[in-house]
Amino acid sequence: MSTQFANTTLVGGEDHRTGQADDAEKRYALLEQWTRQRFPMAAELRFRWSGQIMESVDGLAFIGRNPLDHDNVYVITGDSGTGIMHGTIARLLITDLIQARENPWTDLYSPARVNLGAAPTFAREAVNTASQYLDWLTAGNLEKDELVPLGTGAIVRHGLLKVAIYRDPTGTLRECCAVCPHLGGIVAWNHAENSWDCPAHGSRFDPLGTVLNGPANENLQSTAVAAAGA
Repeated sequence: MSTQFANTTLVGGEDHRTGQADDAEKRYALLEQWTRQRFPMAAELRFRWSGQIMESVDGLAFIGRNPLDHDNVYVITGDSGTGIMHGTIARLLITDLIQARENPWTDLYSPARVNLGAAPTFAREAVNTASQYLDWLTAGNLEKDELVPLGTGAIVRHGLLKVAIYRDPTGTLRECCAVCPHLGGIVAWNHAENSWDCPAHGSRFDPLGTVLNGPANENLQSTAVAAAGA
């Protein structure tokens, strides 16, 4: 994707599932290479960043009444990277739903829709998610806490418990349980964004375990609490 604004070009792509890749430098390089091949007049790279995009299996947003909720609760999510377009559609569609007017897009964007054509994609994603729980059986990234480099994080196994260890810029080690409180995936360190990311369902946490993005709505537990629970 390429968008130009007054001599500024925004380029995006090189997607991957949250928590399932930690090679941002390579992806940034590929994006820059793609850009310079098509825009040879491009000057220096000014900014770069990565972000999280909520995608549905069929690529269309969920816009409408929230399933299994009260009739006056509506959702707009799953924009799949086209939030400006879906935001405009949502303004028209939800206004019609509130005012009990017919809208030809109601079923198309319904959060309760069933799209049989997307079944193969759904199946692949389900298998991918399930496979992430194999991380429970693996060793940590490093054998000892003190091996974690300055300003980064790593997973270290303490007996049966996997621990998310972060060494802050002063050298102090901070630790929390590596188990995502949503549905129990093992988080991974994201060097590009300095965050703990869950590869199972996409929750993200800051270096100290504070939740940044759902579906998790709780912080990573302290190791003392996790050990007591185990």
